[in-house]
Amino acid sequence: MKKILLFGATPFQGGIETFIMNICKVMSYDNEIYIYNFSSQKIAYQDILTKELGVKVLQVANVGGKLGHISRKMQYKQFFKKFKFDIVHVNANSPSNYDFALAALTSGAKVIYHSHNDSAESFVMGKKYKNLISKVRSFQRKRLSGLDIKRVAVSDNAAKWMFDNSQNVQIIPNGVDFDRITFSEEKRARGRSTLHISASDTILLVASRLTTQKNIGKSLSIAKLAIEKNAAQHLIIVGDGEERALVNATLNDYPQEIKQRIHVLGAQGDMQLWYSVSDILLMPSIYEGLPYSVLEAQANGLSILASNAIPQQAVIAKNLIHFMDVQENDDMWVQNMQFSVNSQKRKEYVQVANQSRYSLKNFEIIMDNIYDTV
Repeated sequence: MKKILLFGATPFQGGIETFIMNICKVMSYDNEIYIYNFSSQKIAYQDILTKELGVKVLQVANVGGKLGHISRKMQYKQFFKKFKFDIVHVNANSPSNYDFALAALTSGAKVIYHSHNDSAESFVMGKKYKNLISKVRSFQRKRLSGLDIKRVAVSDNAAKWMFDNSQNVQIIPNGVDFDRITFSEEKRARGRSTLHISASDTILLVASRLTTQKNIGKSLSIAKLAIEKNAAQHLIIVGDGEERALVNATLNDYPQEIKQRIHVLGAQGDMQLWYSVSDILLMPSIYEGLPYSVLEAQANGLSILASNAIPQQAVIAKNLIHFMDVQENDDMWVQNMQFSVNSQKRKEYVQVANQSRYSLKNFEIIMDNIYDTV
């Protein structure tokens, strides 16, 4: 039985948090798994992880601000002096956690550094800030490249972003518990009834962490135009994050007849319900690694209108997903909204998903091998 530490979880339900949940589902039965919580809040899914899967969460809140950059190296050193692990699995969107990986290596642990995204910045940043960040990332990648670590990524793009190339990087398909989100006619009817939505209405869905990366402002403006043109009648937003304030501020400026058709639900535990309720997943992301929501939506038979930042590796059912240039105007996005999968056929897509490389069974085989050979 190995002692494994997972790093990267936050209080918000995003891709890394879902990945960590699935790791614990398939690996906790014969390994002792710990999660490093660098937040002062509970991490996403903490109650399920601790109560149902027997995972131990170690609360070590990092100091924020400029002081944090100085003190965290000492904090990491003290942490690994107190706790010893066989494997430390760093899940990250950037090379900035090279210092945690270094501290883990120094303690004698084997380290996996896992890239979950193909950027960590938005193209809307000012030029001055972008140049500074570029220099910082270059320094961090150089430090990361000198470490004796196992390099893994969710996609080729994520590998190139983190490690400058995809050589000597193992691509790990995200494991998804597809049976948990298969289409449900009963939940479709119940969810629509709860929100007082007609059975004949077309519903757009945003299901993601509310961050700049997910381009939530673009989703809102597309949905507003779609409702005005009667191409869709409602938008449901499932998720939470730092852009929640932007969502609220934007909606305050919308006419009442539009605002009442946009349902902001926050983080939700039952995604099968909201995928089943909806007709089109809307994802105009600025950049992406390999989003779980796109994989899950396809297993639910949900049509998807997404930016071309989504990697082609995310395609399970070609007929369900349509890619758009993120910079296309809202009118073009609305013109490309289409769904033609009836409820009965939607039930069949879970079988397609379970035969794909993203099945939980395939994921367990891959992770077993990595943890055995790292």
